[in-house]
Amino acid sequence: MPVFVAVSLVSAAGAVGLLAGFAVAARPFVPLTRTTRGRWAWAGGVYAFGTAGTVGAAVLTSGPGGLDHGLLLYPWGGGCYALGAAFFLPGSRIRYGTLGVTAALAVGVGYASWAAAQPPTLDAWLTANGVDRALLRVGEAPTGYVLRVNGASESGFGADYERPGAAGLHLAVARPDQDTRRTDAHGCPVLPGVTVTCTDDDGGRELVAYDGFTAWRELRLRRGGLVHTVSLSDRPTDLTAARHLLSTLRPATNAELSPLCTRPMRH
Repeated sequence: MPVFVAVSLVSAAGAVGLLAGFAVAARPFVPLTRTTRGRWAWAGGVYAFGTAGTVGAAVLTSGPGGLDHGLLLYPWGGGCYALGAAFFLPGSRIRYGTLGVTAALAVGVGYASWAAAQPPTLDAWLTANGVDRALLRVGEAPTGYVLRVNGASESGFGADYERPGAAGLHLAVARPDQDTRRTDAHGCPVLPGVTVTCTDDDGGRELVAYDGFTAWRELRLRRGGLVHTVSLSDRPTDLTAARHLLSTLRPATNAELSPLCTRPMRH
């Protein structure tokens, strides 16, 4: 912190000294700069106003990933320093006009920053992330479960069905070509060190059991050019719930998809 303060003070002193040199050229227009003390006061005022405006704009336009549109700070900073210099021109009209422009710019930047901080609409989020609405399908939550949408992308959609004190279900919706795993002659996945068993579960469903370091199951349903996969535990009740979920598949509503708007969006 002492080093930071020292560097800031030296930088500010150098900038004010540079502006004091420019104040000599302003003597015909700014009576304040016709004395040595006045030139330093003019330089200090212009520097303080311009720096405050530039820093304020940088704070308001900064996002989670860093400064947004950083190149715009150069003309914005120049405009702030120009307004600071204009404030010292003689005449009350010029002074009031400068204050009015400053207030208008402050309100405009504040409103633009507030608008940018608002969550996007669902359509805007889906468009920005290249999500195909056809992937956004969910099933009715089984008794005791609560639906929670996880995320969506160009290649898939995911949602969890949670229940208190027990393992839940995970639904994944994707195109058939998204699964790049090697399969055997019957279309069953082949994983190193894992025994995979695929059985017909009626209704177009397929039950895939994985037995390796850990054991888990998937209930899959191919329909409408999509693969719906429900990951579940070994409990019989979970399989019943998964069957109910897949038998009630439908397009997700905007209300169910609203949590997506709080997730990162491409710019």
